[in-house]
Amino acid sequence: MGSVPGQPDTLGTLSSRAAILRPFRHRDFRILWGGAFLSFTGSWVQNVAQGWLVFQLTGSYQMLGLVSFFGMIPVTVLAPFAGTLSDTLDKRKVLVLTQSIFAICALVQAIGAFQGWIQPVHIITAALIVGIAGSFEMPARQSTISRVVPQEDLGAAVPLNAMTFNGARIVGPAIGGYLLQFFGAAYCYLVNGLSYIGLIGAAFLIKANLKPVPRRPEPIKDLILEGMLYTFRDKRLRMLFFMEATTSCFGLIYLPLLPAYTKDILKEGPAGLGHAMTAVGVGALIALFTTASLAEKPYKKRIVISAMLVMGTCLCAVAFVRNIWIAYPLLAIVGGSAIMQFNTTNTLFQTLSPERLRGRVIAMHVWALSGVGPFGTLGLAALAEGTKKSTFGGIPLALLVGGGIVLLGGLLAVLNRRNLDDLP
Repeated sequence: MGSVPGQPDTLGTLSSRAAILRPFRHRDFRILWGGAFLSFTGSWVQNVAQGWLVFQLTGSYQMLGLVSFFGMIPVTVLAPFAGTLSDTLDKRKVLVLTQSIFAICALVQAIGAFQGWIQPVHIITAALIVGIAGSFEMPARQSTISRVVPQEDLGAAVPLNAMTFNGARIVGPAIGGYLLQFFGAAYCYLVNGLSYIGLIGAAFLIKANLKPVPRRPEPIKDLILEGMLYTFRDKRLRMLFFMEATTSCFGLIYLPLLPAYTKDILKEGPAGLGHAMTAVGVGALIALFTTASLAEKPYKKRIVISAMLVMGTCLCAVAFVRNIWIAYPLLAIVGGSAIMQFNTTNTLFQTLSPERLRGRVIAMHVWALSGVGPFGTLGLAALAEGTKKSTFGGIPLALLVGGGIVLLGGLLAVLNRRNLDDLP
């Protein structure tokens, strides 16, 4: 229906602020958003407890890296298969099954923490199982966005959807830090296990058709390789992939090392870890609002390159900081920069890919984000462990090396910026 002259048209031309929130007009998007926010809040509550518990049990920087490694390595192996399944299976069933697996793993660990038998091997095993299920859940959930909003709202819907994860990044760590300090890790795991009801319920309530798009039968090799080939043949997607992979592999080391950084460098307790993770979340949320407000502007090339340069610079700076009032703002900028790069890249992967390949192309984005990261995390954590007795070794050295490589990657992107011309 067209607009009436002289009267506001709520579905037509909107102010920039209203345009950011336009995807919330759609019932299914609101349900998906609310369920994901509840689920991710629980995940961040557990993340605070898990890192602190592992470091408390072992005192090892490398063990923190190992838990992160086993949580992400399944994406390295399974992402192409996961993208194929996302395009060929009912997304509703994939979401319900994977969220149920997440819940079971969290509740089993809660029992172990309550009864006192939980050990790093149990945490690593659970991380591996969750990583396997997450390899299939991520492309299914992210490609669901294009089913619950029309194409014209997709540019705003992607960063808004990411706000579920990063808004929860503010609430969850704050809750988790105080739960951990006053009640213990078991309650953090329990809260997370119950929180998955949010996305399981959302999957059942969404009315949109989440069944696979009808297609002619294809050999499984073609199904797996087509998304990869499409990504690497398009110079824009190829460059975005390598930029994102560099940031993921070397820039995100600060996250698994944050419990040790908080305790050994900043000399803070569990609540301090919650505050540090909340600072990252605040930066991420501000970045997402900024990204959403620029969704219809031709600034995407500048965003992905600038964010990478800023993140590398600030991560190097964090390596030298010992004061929480300087560290927290820097962590906020690091978190915000990463999110601006990742979510702009996510939007571009969705808008540059055809519907029939979208799940498989998004799986390549997921692979760049989480599939190559385990090797950088493991290597930099080993560097921190092996040099922790030297004057400027340990965590500061790992952060400096990781930030320096991200900064170098950003500079190379500046030199090759023409490959990102003609972005939508």
